[in-house]
Amino acid sequence: MLDLNLWRYVLGALEAGQPVHLTHVAWHSRHSPGTTGASLAVAADGASAGTIGGGIMEAELIQRAKALLDDWTPQRGAGLEVRELEHRRKATRGERSGLFCAGQQTNISYIMAPDQASMVRRILELLQSDEPGWIEVSPQGLRLDETAPPELPPIRFERASHDADDVVLRAQLLNWKRVAIIGGGHCGLALSRVMAQLGYAVTVFDTREDVFTLQQNRWATHTVVVDDYAEAGRLIRQPAWTHVVVMSADVDSDIRGLIGVLRLEGPQKPFPYIGVMGAPAKLARIRSALKEAGVSEDAIARLYAPIGLPMTSNTPEEIAISVAAEILQERERLFPFTAAPSP
Repeated sequence: MLDLNLWRYVLGALEAGQPVHLTHVAWHSRHSPGTTGASLAVAADGASAGTIGGGIMEAELIQRAKALLDDWTPQRGAGLEVRELEHRRKATRGERSGLFCAGQQTNISYIMAPDQASMVRRILELLQSDEPGWIEVSPQGLRLDETAPPELPPIRFERASHDADDVVLRAQLLNWKRVAIIGGGHCGLALSRVMAQLGYAVTVFDTREDVFTLQQNRWATHTVVVDDYAEAGRLIRQPAWTHVVVMSADVDSDIRGLIGVLRLEGPQKPFPYIGVMGAPAKLARIRSALKEAGVSEDAIARLYAPIGLPMTSNTPEEIAISVAAEILQERERLFPFTAAPSP
């Protein structure tokens, strides 16, 4: 539901005078191809953007959406539908999806009218500027709420009964998946690209305004130039959601970046993940310097050092894959709400 390209597509269709059929995955279990928050938009001309799991399930949904749009009039409103789908040959709780990969998912569908283009434009503005807001889907259609504060879990599905009139789906627009990269060099650029493609909001810190890898970084949501890497920690937004990766140009800069982050560590442990890249000799020097700077043993022990899953990784791109894989591997432990229930 945070897919910029999907909302750009929706806006383009609405501005062209076409109604749009939208489907969101409101809930899923393990093994489901569609995951909570996945979305699919279908315009009146049959073109689509996004995905709710693919396969025959999605193909049939696109055909159904096209048929509904062919008959739609503004007087019909949003036409909210809720479908509980099972990915098995024999469904026991909901409709058969046509897929056999196991698991279940609940889809919510509705139609947006062309006169809602201004709301979608505002949704895009909030997503692009990394600002808070919530969207709410109910029998009345889509509504934007800019007053509620950001919090976890970011998607909330409430259903009082099996009646579509008792359904509310709320989704936070501020991306809760966040990474702060201290160091905007080649490794920072490669990691920015990978994490952005995985749907993370990326902030890159560097002390060098003119370094070309920082200037060429079109993947970062924010780039911040600081006089001292120790300043980066206090400038990180939403620290409780943010993975911090330290990979600057030299060991002294790494130490300064870590001091700025680890000095914020207290009983609340604001950052869920703090890691630093380096070989054993470098990491030993870093730990010694942090201890001399007054960083607690507990905070130092929490470091992921060396960062990344153990694999042969020599190029910036390989290092980025290793780090991203570790962040994904740790996600359910650090953020338990992301664990899907068993089917």
